[in-house]
Amino acid sequence: MKVLVVHASRHGGTKGIAERIGEVLQKEGLETSVTGTHDANWVIGFDAFVVGSGVYMGHWLGEGIEFLQQNQMTLSQHPVWLFSSGPLRGSSKEGPASDPLDNALGPTEGPGSGGRKQLEALIAAIGPREHKVFYGAYDPSDPPKVFSERIVRWMPAARDVLPPGDFRDWDEIEAWARGIAAELARTKTPVGGA
Repeated sequence: MKVLVVHASRHGGTKGIAERIGEVLQKEGLETSVTGTHDANWVIGFDAFVVGSGVYMGHWLGEGIEFLQQNQMTLSQHPVWLFSSGPLRGSSKEGPASDPLDNALGPTEGPGSGGRKQLEALIAAIGPREHKVFYGAYDPSDPPKVFSERIVRWMPAARDVLPPGDFRDWDEIEAWARGIAAELARTKTPVGGA
């Protein structure tokens, strides 16, 4: 069974998660390819997909959304798992008080809800098996890639909202990937890939 793991990553944190997922799937006996959204031009021939994006200010990266939109038909006909990477833990190693999906994707109504609604519409159309949220990583020494990052980093309150560190839980990520492999193993033959 062939699995394509696709990531939209701005600073490399989400790419690292995708690579680890790919390594675990490979160890579990699945033929796995890991690539960024910009290099994922060909999705034909894969039996399952894992697609992840970094989340910034409550939105998946544009290239992650574009990948889902452009491949919606193919993805809706195969097993798909989605993951979001981006909420950062506070100063302690304890998780947020609210739902991680809410922390990652922002409000469901009102200002700032557009990105979540767009992703939720794609999720409804594609029908993924699961959408998992993983904590991300933030290195303030990594130069900002877009103008909005420069503005946010310039604000004094950003130090409270964006604690530096790598909060990715590798055990959780690997367990999730093993769960995907186990679910695919229950599918005795490739499900598509035409």
